[in-house]
Amino acid sequence: MIRIGNKIEGEKYTKRYAAYSIIERKEDNKIAIATDGEFFFLGGGIEGNETEIEALKRELIEEAGYSIKNIKYFDKVMAWADGGKRGPLDVTATFYTAEFDEKIADPIEKDHKVLWVNAKDYKDKLYHEYQRYILNKYINRTNS
Repeated sequence: MIRIGNKIEGEKYTKRYAAYSIIERKEDNKIAIATDGEFFFLGGGIEGNETEIEALKRELIEEAGYSIKNIKYFDKVMAWADGGKRGPLDVTATFYTAEFDEKIADPIEKDHKVLWVNAKDYKDKLYHEYQRYILNKYINRTNS
């Protein structure tokens, strides 16, 4: 498994396990990303005894209000990351591809907005380096 980013010596990192999804819309080859002023993949931290898939499903409801289907493993990375308010993070993130299924709730996280974008247009815009790495890998895989 690849490690992204550089550890800053003397910094205290909090371990964070997370699951994210590249939500695909097949009819126009766009993907969904979340924005709160920065750009991110939909998903987030694993809580308690959740599995990666359980966390992913919960996060997608919280951030977008949708259930998801056709969930497929994509990749896993480790990263030293800036967690913003959470401080420095030692992240282990698992990424999946999926599609929105049914709208089942209003998003809980009101500051998040879902955008449908061309993946290539956002390959350098995602906030986290490890998410940019995954998006570039996704673009390369879908182009081959």
